[in-house]
Amino acid sequence: MPILSTMGLKKIYVAPASETAGAMPPNGNAWLDLGDVYQDTCTLKDDDVETTEHKSETSNKRITLMGDYVTTVELTLMDPDMELMARYFGGTVTGTKPKRKWLRPRKPVYKEWAIWLQPEEGLFVGCPNACIVPSFEITYSSKGICLLPMKIKFQDQLTVDETITDPTKAG
Repeated sequence: MPILSTMGLKKIYVAPASETAGAMPPNGNAWLDLGDVYQDTCTLKDDDVETTEHKSETSNKRITLMGDYVTTVELTLMDPDMELMARYFGGTVTGTKPKRKWLRPRKPVYKEWAIWLQPEEGLFVGCPNACIVPSFEITYSSKGICLLPMKIKFQDQLTVDETITDPTKAG
């Protein structure tokens, strides 16, 4: 029997979040490539769950209350183009190539996204409602490159699917 393991990162897809709470958007052309993820920068992790423990003074009784999971994907896009910057920061690209301009808004634009992380091998992991928080990190040197670190904060249930292969293909 083959062993299924989830490893590597092949692609990350995003789509505007569905109007139906908790539901992934249907497969099709609404799903877009997040962009080129800089090597070895993508992690999905949960924060420590908040716990409150109540103990009895007169017996061994304990009650532990637990908060929600807080899941975040942290990654860095490399060398994003103007369209990607406008998608995640907001603002619009004006003009025509090669004389275009993009102005980043002073305040982050709030958008809700659905996300799928496609591994090189194994299970797709995603969330039907997430918030993307980008920032700039550019090193202006002979070895520097424009990097776009971002945190993707899951605002709904983490979803794992062993049947999905490509969310951009309808059907």
